[in-house]
Amino acid sequence: MRKNIILIVLMIASLIMSACSSKESAAESSDFPKRPIELVVPFGEGSASDTFARKFAEIMSKSMEKPLQPVNKDGSGGLVGMVYAHGQANDGYTVLEVTPSHVIADVLGKGKDMKFLEDFEPLARIQSDIYVLSVPANSEIKSFDDLVEIGQDKEISFAGVSPGGLDDLTLNALADATGVKVKFIPYGSGSEVKAAVLGGEVDVYLDKLINTVGYIRDGKVTPLVVLNDERVTRVDELKDTPTTVEKGYDVTIGSWRGFVVKKDTPQEVKDYLLDQMKKAYETEEYKNFNAESLTDIREGFLGPEDFKSAMLEDYETFDKVAKQTGLKD
Repeated sequence: MRKNIILIVLMIASLIMSACSSKESAAESSDFPKRPIELVVPFGEGSASDTFARKFAEIMSKSMEKPLQPVNKDGSGGLVGMVYAHGQANDGYTVLEVTPSHVIADVLGKGKDMKFLEDFEPLARIQSDIYVLSVPANSEIKSFDDLVEIGQDKEISFAGVSPGGLDDLTLNALADATGVKVKFIPYGSGSEVKAAVLGGEVDVYLDKLINTVGYIRDGKVTPLVVLNDERVTRVDELKDTPTTVEKGYDVTIGSWRGFVVKKDTPQEVKDYLLDQMKKAYETEEYKNFNAESLTDIREGFLGPEDFKSAMLEDYETFDKVAKQTGLKD
């Protein structure tokens, strides 16, 4: 009898301690944030992703008790930053900016024992970029129809920083849909890629809308097709440029930017961060920045569930292309 009483007392004490611990955890989460939050930017300073992350963090911080502080962890196409964020506590004090490069890392197994889609939880997608396919101004290729016709007989060359990157997989997806033969030529940096295009060393130039418009206006490149479902009529230089969907090819891959946290971050913390991101997204300051970046043509914002679904769709697309190109067995 005495043993049973002692056992019951111990069980009750254990339950009380557990309840107290849960209350303390909930209290700690409700007090979030108690210190500045680190925003890991997995790309170099001055890049499009860096510019976006810093501006968005600045806007978010205006309504937060503690600021969101960007820190660059550049290297291996976003992998270095992802590994760094994975090594931090799952308490919400480390937020990782992500792009399609992180989904591609999963496709190609670059993270080894770490899986982006399994080890991180999405908060929100904020931006969605549109790709434009162009040719140097003096190219013999004058239209997208020319490209398809010529490319079915001979290889069309394009420049990139690394095989298996977003540009490589996107152009190969378009090549697969059209029957065009493409050849990837590696260069050491983005500036070298642009120089190769303008110097006529490669046949085509695939890049984001904001990066391409200036070259079109200066007469250095000719746009052939926009990877989108609707024409970009807001930009005068592109209002007469057809889209891939218009041409009968359902290839609308583009870049995007969003934020994730490590798996098993407390729900209260994720809710707080998501709420702050929604507020920042709706500010006039961000809307103006988004418009100037030409990243407001396609709706950018997706909540956690929709963002997850979109990334899984991207995984399937990139996985298929990677296997077709021999990048993945």
